[in-house]
Amino acid sequence: MGNETMKFPDSMPEEPILNTAGNRGFKWYSNWQQELLCCSRCGWVGTVGLDDLEDPSACGASIECPQCHKRIGEVLFPNLRDAEEAAAQGNEEAIRELPKFREQLAHAQARIDRFKQEKIESVNQLPELDGEMLGFTWDIVDAAGDKYQVIRLGDAELWRELAFFDNIPRFNQVKELLRKKYGSRFKMLKPTEASQEWLCGDNAGKLFRLECT
Repeated sequence: MGNETMKFPDSMPEEPILNTAGNRGFKWYSNWQQELLCCSRCGWVGTVGLDDLEDPSACGASIECPQCHKRIGEVLFPNLRDAEEAAAQGNEEAIRELPKFREQLAHAQARIDRFKQEKIESVNQLPELDGEMLGFTWDIVDAAGDKYQVIRLGDAELWRELAFFDNIPRFNQVKELLRKKYGSRFKMLKPTEASQEWLCGDNAGKLFRLECT
């Protein structure tokens, strides 16, 4: 986030309001970059910007004290409704970003629709296989500008479908289909090293709780 340009509203408040509550949540399209914050640990007082946001998640990012790095708040990432409401109120940043926001959501919905059409959902879609013990791998590949999750037995590709970030529930669904199809011959579905980040998202600890058998 450090390479992004800080954006300010057309008018600055005459005197920023000191916020000593800590861990306060700010909406993205608000004056969070102009609000005066106070750190309860080290006593730092000042304003923050994009460079002070850490640990981004799907919902938002933490505001860290620039001096001692204590978490002193959170900025919530906007959804489409937030952007539309802010744009309707004249927020210039929201007005600029709203078309791109809608385009990204349309693209995401198109991927979901494709996934629903192409995903494996029945054991009848799996081939008959020889062998007493079947150990499968779950991999991620790039193809045609997109990410796909691929199920392999050795070097043979059995199935591929669109991949989604942080998607262990889908891994478990596919594992159960393999178990149902091949019964006692199913040994495991093991993620490749290349697929682990996409499978577990930003929480690497999920990998230690993943059941492959």
